Amino acid sequence: MLALVSDEAIPSEQAPAPPRPLFAPYRGIRFAVSLKWLLGGALLYALLLLVMIPANPGEASWPIVGPSLYLTPMFGLPFVLRTAHRPARLRRLLYFLLLLPLAHIAANYVAWSYAVASFYQSDPNEVLLRNLATGAWGGATGATLSFTLLYLTGLTARRRAELGVMCVATVALTVAGALGMAQGLILSGGAMDTHATEPLVLWFECVHLPWQIVFALALAWLMRPPKPVKWPATAP
Repeated sequence: MLALVSDEAIPSEQAPAPPRPLFAPYRGIRFAVSLKWLLGGALLYALLLLVMIPANPGEASWPIVGPSLYLTPMFGLPFVLRTAHRPARLRRLLYFLLLLPLAHIAANYVAWSYAVASFYQSDPNEVLLRNLATGAWGGATGATLSFTLLYLTGLTARRRAELGVMCVATVALTVAGALGMAQGLILSGGAMDTHATEPLVLWFECVHLPWQIVFALALAWLMRPPKPVKWPATAP
């Protein structure tokens, strides 16, 4: 006579659960919303530079800590506050208020190090090339670190299209950094005297404002909601 075996006696073979992703699926924010508030942050940053550099002129050109660096969170603060009710709020808070300032500090230090190493040049053509290269190094470093951190924090869709946009935007930000640095020093007379605050403010505005406008455009595009995948229709 066959013995009946209960279901509890039969070991069930269950497939292991797939590992949980580090971040929730990316949903994104509309391009127009992101661009508006990021541009607002760039203008807020520029306005605060007008106040903080004259108040602390001796700190303006410090490579690690200075007004242009500790004001960096102001660039993303309006956007973070505006989207605080949306998913991924903690990731945006981490990215714009901590990681992005660290990337700015690194970019500033790289540009500062290059400028110091090639400071003693008297030929006007060599000086112009030095200024262009200094801005290019800073712009490229800032763009590379910023986009890498954006990708790692999951604030953009992880597709080839987004990686291509990052590459194109990095080139654009490298050019913006080079032209901003060179033009700023030309308009300010090349003076780095911390007692003359007006040329100093003009120089810093030329370096940061155009770069942040291009950066805001790239970020808004990268953080937009991903398009849903269209599967081919199957015959019934």
